[in-house]
Amino acid sequence: MKICLVLLLLLPWLSRAQPLLTVCYETDDVAPFISASGNSTQPKGILVDMLRLAASQLNMNLQFQQAPWLRCQKMVQENQLNATLAMIWSAQRAQQFRFPDEESGVQQSERYLWRAQYPVFSLIARPFSLQHYQPEFGIGAPLGYIIEDWLKSKGWLSPYKFTLNSGLQMVVDGKLDGYSVERFIGMHHLRQLQLDDKIAASSDNLLVEKWFLVFNQQYYQQNQQLVEAFWFNIGNARQVLEARFPYPDSASAP
Repeated sequence: MKICLVLLLLLPWLSRAQPLLTVCYETDDVAPFISASGNSTQPKGILVDMLRLAASQLNMNLQFQQAPWLRCQKMVQENQLNATLAMIWSAQRAQQFRFPDEESGVQQSERYLWRAQYPVFSLIARPFSLQHYQPEFGIGAPLGYIIEDWLKSKGWLSPYKFTLNSGLQMVVDGKLDGYSVERFIGMHHLRQLQLDDKIAASSDNLLVEKWFLVFNQQYYQQNQQLVEAFWFNIGNARQVLEARFPYPDSASAP
């Protein structure tokens, strides 16, 4: 029945000209999920592969634009761009953007991009423990992320703002207790910086949250059938890619 319903949603769009979807992604390198490639208009990464697979079934044309994360959000809110990724649901954000399955419950939705884990990257000699942590210098996090708000609510956030690469270096220098970012992203940057012999991700996660592709409210209202079908395809594409990128066995939920 679900397949038949999706086919009915697709039919009107399959007979039209190729629809264009503009997607904003953040300037900071969040490889292996999405980052700029040699061709600045065509990023690369797991989420790019996922979106392209989902779009190909709808004959959609994807156009990517890179900007700082807070700027991406603003451009989508102001209808300059159609969508942005990757966003964690919050009550405030639900007023500003259109998430999938708002009526039935976004956090229960299966039409998400990724289930992201946020451990703490700390010195191997001083491993982070969620149960026993006592702040000394605090924990860093990317500006504008939900994990930043979470750390602030606990009183654990460093008062100083660091990008991921500079934050990891501050950990090595003993000026931060740790840095929290999505697990795969942090591991990728540790290898690039050749710091994986000094820093490791905690087995404890501060947060485990779903990432979503979210839309401008006006664009959703004008293209509801297309967006709903695209979200459905994203859920299917994610399951294919998840099998290729399993989390380490040591990763655990909080």
